[in-house]
Amino acid sequence: MSKIKILLVGYGYWGPNLARNLNENSDVEFSGILEIDQDLHKKISEDYPEISIFSDIDEIGFDHDAAIVSTPATTHFSIGKKLLEKGLHVLIEKPLATTEDDCKKLIKISKEKQVKLMVGHTYLYNAAVKKIKEIIDSGEIGNLLTIHSERLNLGQIRQDINVMWNLAPHDFSIISYLVGSYPISIMASGNDFIKKGMHDIVYIHLGFENDVTGFVHNSWLHPLKSRKVIVVGSEGMIVFDDTQIENQITVYEKGVDWDKIIKSEKGKNSRFEIIDGEYYSPSIKSAEPLAVEIQAFVDWIKHDNHPISDSQNGLEIVKVLEKAQESLLG
Repeated sequence: MSKIKILLVGYGYWGPNLARNLNENSDVEFSGILEIDQDLHKKISEDYPEISIFSDIDEIGFDHDAAIVSTPATTHFSIGKKLLEKGLHVLIEKPLATTEDDCKKLIKISKEKQVKLMVGHTYLYNAAVKKIKEIIDSGEIGNLLTIHSERLNLGQIRQDINVMWNLAPHDFSIISYLVGSYPISIMASGNDFIKKGMHDIVYIHLGFENDVTGFVHNSWLHPLKSRKVIVVGSEGMIVFDDTQIENQITVYEKGVDWDKIIKSEKGKNSRFEIIDGEYYSPSIKSAEPLAVEIQAFVDWIKHDNHPISDSQNGLEIVKVLEKAQESLLG
């Protein structure tokens, strides 16, 4: 198959990053940008003088093979639906849609049109997250107990969706991937200080099978930027700090010596034996996650190599978001 002709829909906050990766991918013919904001057309022309610019989705004909949607979350369903109905393969940045029902409708159309539908859970293509999964599955840190994930900063404050819908798709997709399943229980609480009804701080507890737990903290009202995932096992722990350029992962030989507790049958006033051993940072092959994600989309179209963030993955994460939202609102 020749190059895949891919249209980019949306050139706002995330669009330029997608455009750069599309332009640099040798398997892709960057076939145009659809942007309804006329004020952005000048910037697009400056950044990509040769690219075709469209202002209306109805202008999109059959000279594209696929599209990547990078628009506000509340528009994902309507735009994705129109593109799928035109027979295009579609990658929609997270979340896939804003309701479970809309996700199912998009999946139904993609199957009817026999085209691929993928969601942009970019962290699933992050080399650090993949390495953590390898370490967990190897048994190096023992039995998985709990995972804490936080995304905190002062802003970027959105008007269309709350902080959970903005940030938690990353956390939910990472935790579910590392656990190897989706949560069976969800509880959420939070605050809406800036705009009533639009939560800017959330705390979410996730329960999985085998008594594994997850905890997510998202905030637009925090003095420091934090992007951390902390994995706790029975024999070790892992910290992933995405704000670091080097040594993003640290693996610790930390925990509780369960064998000594059981064998010695310590009294209730005795101290438990704590393991506090060595630590190291594993080497990670560097690659831009967004580039890997786009290549996965291309490879699915060209070679039918099924990606991890397919439409079913998108649906499952939206189901988690909806349940958390219900808990948030009481």
